[in-house]
Amino acid sequence: MPKMAQVKDLHLGKTLNDLEKHSEIPDARTKKTQILVESARKLLREADRFYREGDEELAYVLYMKYFNLLHCIHGKPDYAEHKQTVRQVLGGNSNNKLTMNKLEELSTSLTRRYEAKQLANTTVQSAALATPSLKHSERVRDYNELSASEKFDLLKGDSATTATSNAYNSYYTLQSLNVMKCQELFERMKQNNVLIMDCRPRIDYEMSHLTYHYCFNVPEDIITAGMSAGKLQDKLDNGSKVLWSARSVKEQVVLIDWNTKDGNPPPTSTIGILLEILQNWDPDVIYRSPIKILQGGYEFFIMMYPTLCTNPSVQAPQQNNNDLDLLDEIEYPSINDITMKDEISGQSYTPRPGSSMARPLTFTVTQPVPSVDRSSKMAAMKTYEQKQKPIVELAKEQEELLEKAQANDEQLKRASQKLDTIFEKNKQSPEKKPMTATETELLYYIMQLESAAADYKTENDRLLDEIEKYKSNKKDQEHELTPNEKEDLEEATRQIEHKIQERQKLDEQLVREKLQRDQQLAKTIARFPRTSLDNEDDMPKPKIPQFDRSVKPHLSATTTQSSASTYIIDRQRDFSPMPGAIGRGLTGLKNLGNTCYMNSIIQCLSNTPQLTEYCITDKYKNYISRSNKTKGHIVEEVAALIKVLWNGNYKCVASKDLRYVLGQYQQIFRGIEQQDSHEFLTILMDWLHSDLQTLTVPEKPRDNITASEKAWLEFTKAKESLILHLFYGQIKSTVKCVDCNKESATYECFSNLSLELPSNANVCYLSQCMDMYFSGERIHGWNCPNCKKKRDAVKKLDISKLPPVLVIHFKRFYADTDAIGNSYKKKQNYVRFPLENLDMTPYIAKSESRSVTPKTYQLYGVSNHYGSMESGHYTAFCKSGNYGRWFKFDDQVVSPLDTSNVVSSAAYILFYTWLPPIQISENNNAN
Repeated sequence: MPKMAQVKDLHLGKTLNDLEKHSEIPDARTKKTQILVESARKLLREADRFYREGDEELAYVLYMKYFNLLHCIHGKPDYAEHKQTVRQVLGGNSNNKLTMNKLEELSTSLTRRYEAKQLANTTVQSAALATPSLKHSERVRDYNELSASEKFDLLKGDSATTATSNAYNSYYTLQSLNVMKCQELFERMKQNNVLIMDCRPRIDYEMSHLTYHYCFNVPEDIITAGMSAGKLQDKLDNGSKVLWSARSVKEQVVLIDWNTKDGNPPPTSTIGILLEILQNWDPDVIYRSPIKILQGGYEFFIMMYPTLCTNPSVQAPQQNNNDLDLLDEIEYPSINDITMKDEISGQSYTPRPGSSMARPLTFTVTQPVPSVDRSSKMAAMKTYEQKQKPIVELAKEQEELLEKAQANDEQLKRASQKLDTIFEKNKQSPEKKPMTATETELLYYIMQLESAAADYKTENDRLLDEIEKYKSNKKDQEHELTPNEKEDLEEATRQIEHKIQERQKLDEQLVREKLQRDQQLAKTIARFPRTSLDNEDDMPKPKIPQFDRSVKPHLSATTTQSSASTYIIDRQRDFSPMPGAIGRGLTGLKNLGNTCYMNSIIQCLSNTPQLTEYCITDKYKNYISRSNKTKGHIVEEVAALIKVLWNGNYKCVASKDLRYVLGQYQQIFRGIEQQDSHEFLTILMDWLHSDLQTLTVPEKPRDNITASEKAWLEFTKAKESLILHLFYGQIKSTVKCVDCNKESATYECFSNLSLELPSNANVCYLSQCMDMYFSGERIHGWNCPNCKKKRDAVKKLDISKLPPVLVIHFKRFYADTDAIGNSYKKKQNYVRFPLENLDMTPYIAKSESRSVTPKTYQLYGVSNHYGSMESGHYTAFCKSGNYGRWFKFDDQVVSPLDTSNVVSSAAYILFYTWLPPIQISENNNAN
């Protein structure tokens, strides 16, 4: 058994009971076995390190954590399947016996030391605390007489309820003192009080590094174990030596490599050796604070703050596979682990516990019957208040709803009267005059008011359901109330019901009026199919460039590519700006003839801070590809438009140049017909990625990378872009044979998730749509590679790579097969989605679950669609990073938006991010 170093002073507790409190670990019943095994391995490694260093208390705590976790692993239902792997990773009984001997040694030593310390302080304290120490001593003395299972039970002690727990979070909590998160480093960089030592290889540092004055490279090849800080300094270049000397004056020193996550890295790793040199072999320097390691390394920082890196598209080299990679080959050990799609869609849905939603669909009004002392008037009053609370909440919610609904009614009434005047005028006019831009805007405005009215109707119906549930539940508890209290509650309930029913009558009238408007509008559109906004004269005319005709260019593959190339060369863009800005990033976009679908998406992208800063600082110019189909023209036009939106000078501008160039490469964007914003977004993302896909990723040996990474490499063709890093993720599709359990997996990249809406629910949750998308689906006739014949199988999707920006699309439009000509219809489901803390953990594959990247997202943009397939309108709701609040972008009009109005039945595409907000200042503009 290895000997301990000089024993360190006691610092954690006064008794062994104090230490055992530290050894408790949080609940791990939902954690997968392989994650727990990896956590146990790390705990054992750290416990051995503290044991060698002589820190008996920390060693004792971590050994106890290890055995608690081991007991949890042995109790997992799938332990038998992973038993061999557990033995390989953690060792067998002989290893655990050695570890138990260390724990016994520590227990004896600590008991003696605690008793000696207590005796030295005060005899009273010593007597009071002797019992628990003696209790543990007896446990250790009798240890050899116990069976293996009894030993584990003994080590559990009084923590039986926490033995089935997860050390994964505990481990990182323990290491949090040694690591620094990217957000904290970013703040310290702004204050210039941190020195950053980057210990990646020299070539990697030159390819991409932080744009921070006090950051320098300590190349990996000059760092060797056993050297002193002085010898390491001698091997640095002159510029780095100057920064190296600042380690004693800066408030904080931070070490970074590619992707180290732990605060105590392996001692043989480069960053581990550097940390050892600075901590133990740098005697001439007194550091002002403990040295820290950047959590997730440069790979994580570059995802969160790409504009603070010289080359934001660089990719980290492949890490070595760990001991548990073999378990990743099996995503679902049993088909019974897979929740099937029909199990979700065929039943009443309850949101996942702990999920964050904008507003609850229902709330529980019944509580367990309390034990009431009927002789106590105070207890009786408390009971009455508990029963009254749901009524008070319902009344308050109803009051707010009625106030908003009535205001919307008044606006809709005035707008409808104006529209009726237009209809009447068009009837009397013999000329087929197209509707003006003002009249078209009025139609769009009415569509939004009608959508809001439908949402208020849904909310009103929900309130009535809540009242009915309350009435049925309160009967069980009426015996606790006095007759007067019963009467008061019944009267309050009747008043709410009456108001709800009155509102329902108004809602029915609004529905009838909407149908009349739709019929009249259909007649008007049939008579006057084009509006003045659809005037092709508004399309930009390309300026004829001047170029040397003696140099004959090569013919392009298509005439559209040739025309677009000619259009780009040496010209002035026409934004037709209108002065009157209300703030940076709050500039509207003119409607050039049914271009609201485009305007909505551009505004959501413009409010993606990392993309916006990339554009307005001209960093994108360093990575433009001229060899692809679009020649870099799309990203140039998008960047130019975003710059204008953020210069803070204009109320609105026109996107004529962008629309023209888009039309050269995709004909559907050239005309005046309304298009689908989701289709536009998907195509635009691919174009932008292609326009910036210039960074060559070093080739890796194909036998040393996972199947997921191989698929990613095949998709990117070894070239990547900032767009890829921001918006693109990867889906893992697993197919499992129901006969032999053979599992096969394929991978596919995505820039957005396209989710089905439940067909049997007018109101649903985003989590319900997610559960449907990522649930199992039965397939027939799958060619099983193991059975060598067609078999029934189950197909299941998981996310194998989460993007920093997660875009979610709702499939609202569907083909109506019952209608003549298979026309399309729209689903009007009111989807509840969270504005904050969207947790994607339940939907990720095993490999992604161990990633250090965040799994929780915040909403910052919504693309809305109002109306139907025949006549519709798009807007955008975006949360400005500069102003920290929501705004509504309705073509050329931008206005503040109350947070309570962000969630609506018009939501079509959601933009979520885990990236931190970035302030876009005037200094971000390129010169």
